[in-house]
Amino acid sequence: MKRAAFSLAAIFCAALAFGQNSAKEISQKALEYSSAGESVDYLKKMIPQQKEASQKRSLLAFLGSLQEQLGSYKDASDSYAKAAGISAPDAEGMQKKTSPQLVLDAVRCSLCSGDCATADSYLNSAVRNSQDATVQAYIKLYEVWSKLCKIQSNSELEESVALLKAYSEFSSMKAVQPSVLLTLWYVTGTESYGKRLRQEFPKSPEAAIVSGSVQMTPAPFWYFMPKKGNALEAAATNAAESQSIVIEKSDSEQSDEGDEKVKKQQLGLFKNRDNAQNLCDRLKEKGFKPYITEETRPSGTTYYIVVVDENAQGNIGDQLRSAGFECYPVF
Repeated sequence: MKRAAFSLAAIFCAALAFGQNSAKEISQKALEYSSAGESVDYLKKMIPQQKEASQKRSLLAFLGSLQEQLGSYKDASDSYAKAAGISAPDAEGMQKKTSPQLVLDAVRCSLCSGDCATADSYLNSAVRNSQDATVQAYIKLYEVWSKLCKIQSNSELEESVALLKAYSEFSSMKAVQPSVLLTLWYVTGTESYGKRLRQEFPKSPEAAIVSGSVQMTPAPFWYFMPKKGNALEAAATNAAESQSIVIEKSDSEQSDEGDEKVKKQQLGLFKNRDNAQNLCDRLKEKGFKPYITEETRPSGTTYYIVVVDENAQGNIGDQLRSAGFECYPVF
């Protein structure tokens, strides 16, 4: 009797497992939705229903990739980190990623959201034990990125720039050299780094950014990244208060929950009002109408935010980027 009962239970469990959709089928179904937001909602509903660790791991990684594309960097970081924490192989038909690679995805998204503290905690985890040379190269790059976002002085900036210059020549850092060169080009404004990118990595996205054929993703990360002799006061906020640098909506803007139109473009976050005013002056020289808003965080620190209102045509962001200004839409 016991043996018969066990057999029936085993058959029942097998039938349940057989009835579940695979991670590949679920991911394909997610992509059939008309919007990325609907795809994300569908995945969030399906992931908790997965019984097999490998299916859940792969779907979490897939969810993270969609959230990253949407600019939901904090959510993407959480999804990647959860996937990395599941000890299981990748599901059949899904993208193959090791746990260290998923941790690095989580680090990148934490940096993009301006959350350097979380990024640092992931960088100081077991990922450091990886024997993969590419993983180690990314760890070094992301450590410098995190440090740059927290810089408070010229001496700290010079130290990071010197380290990046060394990395740009190390063969062990070849996997991330386009990103290293782009960072040097962005921070120092030195054209020689852009020239190297175009010559040595002509088909890379980084070379396309330098050439002006594509724009940088307007992530909060780039607002915290200093430029030599230009925006050192645009420092990172601490982890408790840096999950978002988007200006909080006013009551009138929140009155219509279905209104997702861009209200304005944000161009900078500064601790020093003079630096914010300098950016305003540069924008006015190009014919724009910027203004400064103030935001005081729970820590008591006041930040000065440079914004430009959206125009009737809805293309002020394109105009700003064409004029050489990075901007971030506020809905």
